[in-house]
Amino acid sequence: MPEDDARNGLRVGGWIPPYSPGGGPAGLTRPTAHPYADSPHPRDSFPRLRGESATRPRLILAAALCLACAATAAIAVVLDASRSPEPVAAEFNYPAAPGDPQPLFPPPLGSEDVPVSVQPSPTDTTPPATHSRRWTAPSKTSPVATRTTTKPPTTTRPTTPPPVRLSVGSTIGLEAADQPGHRVRHRNYRGRLDAISASSSAGERADSGFRVRTGLGDGSCVSLESVNFPGYYLRHRNFEIRLDRNDGSALFRQDATFCPVTIRGGAALALRSINYPRYHMVADDDWLRIVETTASRATAFEPRSAL
Repeated sequence: MPEDDARNGLRVGGWIPPYSPGGGPAGLTRPTAHPYADSPHPRDSFPRLRGESATRPRLILAAALCLACAATAAIAVVLDASRSPEPVAAEFNYPAAPGDPQPLFPPPLGSEDVPVSVQPSPTDTTPPATHSRRWTAPSKTSPVATRTTTKPPTTTRPTTPPPVRLSVGSTIGLEAADQPGHRVRHRNYRGRLDAISASSSAGERADSGFRVRTGLGDGSCVSLESVNFPGYYLRHRNFEIRLDRNDGSALFRQDATFCPVTIRGGAALALRSINYPRYHMVADDDWLRIVETTASRATAFEPRSAL
């Protein structure tokens, strides 16, 4: 079908290029040059896309935004107009007494008005509560209630016993405060501490009895004379306590004189030598002697009645 090929521009082996009209034997034809290719001002083939077509959509978009804002504002005005007004709280005023002008709110500084309570006002049947604690004197016409007061019982404090002392002229026995039942006595003319009681023999009880005399060497102190050996006194000799007869010498009077010193809060006594002021009577293995010590560390004696 050669005629069909000539009419349709077909040939065996493929299509005829569009720039070869008819596909004749003249051969391939090349496209002609663009008429404005060599011009210094080439022609713009798409002026609408570059100028007019780009500006118009922007104007349309801006107009649409303006219309939308206007519509929104109109809707807001309509909704605000349809809304009912909010209720307003009632104004609070201070209550005024009948016949008094309405007080200012708030009251001016320096005003003598009493602040009003926010609690409900009392009714005619409920009397107002009063909180005043100020005491007012009762009237002379109204009876005054008498209140009897009972006097609280008085508590008697225990009286502190007077300090012990040795009374001149009395007959006593000296008991060791730290050894109850042990008394000062003389045995074989030496002084010692032994357990002596009412059940002891008469000789032992007599050995433990002494008469308090005014001090032979110092009138402010005392001397202890034996009951069963009158004229014999307790004295220190070679620092031992012995029972010797008064020979009238000055040395004897000094050795036989002791000054009682109150110790332990007045409950006991210590015996101090007057010619050895730093020496006190102590019990050394139940034998009595004077040693250099303080009154608080010496043997404490308590005066007792003679047995």
